[in-house]
Amino acid sequence: MRTLALNIGNTTLLGALFQGTRLSRRFRIPRAQSLRALEAALRSEIGTRPIDRTVYCSVVPKLTDSLARILKKLTGRAPFLLNADAPHGLKIGYLEPRRLGTDRLAAVLGARALIPDTDLIVLDCGTASTVTALRADGLLCGGAILPGLGLWSEALAARTAQLPAIKASAPARATGRSPEQAIASGLYHGHLGALERLTARIAAESFGENPFALVATGGNARIFRREKLFTHIEPELILLGLLAFSANITHDA
Repeated sequence: MRTLALNIGNTTLLGALFQGTRLSRRFRIPRAQSLRALEAALRSEIGTRPIDRTVYCSVVPKLTDSLARILKKLTGRAPFLLNADAPHGLKIGYLEPRRLGTDRLAAVLGARALIPDTDLIVLDCGTASTVTALRADGLLCGGAILPGLGLWSEALAARTAQLPAIKASAPARATGRSPEQAIASGLYHGHLGALERLTARIAAESFGENPFALVATGGNARIFRREKLFTHIEPELILLGLLAFSANITHDA
């Protein structure tokens, strides 16, 4: 079974080709381009070999249907969209389940595939940082959303006269001795403190005193590696979640 998995994000389209459960190719396409250019880029990435199944998720509603048409044209098969109504096997505890970001749903499915039958907190540290709780019985309890590290830096630079935008990193000291060092400290330790606090509160509300695993993904997750906050870091978590969704469709079919 050759599966194409795609995540339409705010800035890029992240994709992967799986042969069975093996990741054979991963690619990233900038999203700020025309549909024709996007189609050409996808055609180049997926090649000419037949694709048995395509699954995707999207946080960009205006692109969702257009991408479905492109994917059907390229593969000859209608793609399967992961959303709240799809056969993903979870119970969504959101007040309005359809408003849950499908990238968060995919990340949770990926974490569950990696560590089954376990209470889980899933952290996605990207443009936004999200915290999502999943009980072992399959109830997605909800979570929290906050601006990602990059947005914190951009906001400081945009709304102040003298503070520069810097790239997030793990500073050697919390006590900065220049504006750049001080911003680096604030970004790192402030974000880390927010994630630790949110994780503790959400886990207590969702799991009580039961132990849980903390799975992280996203481009900024590795910045916090030295803190040993995470049980597991998986860069491909959303893609693995889409693959798990594909397997569930196959089973249901």
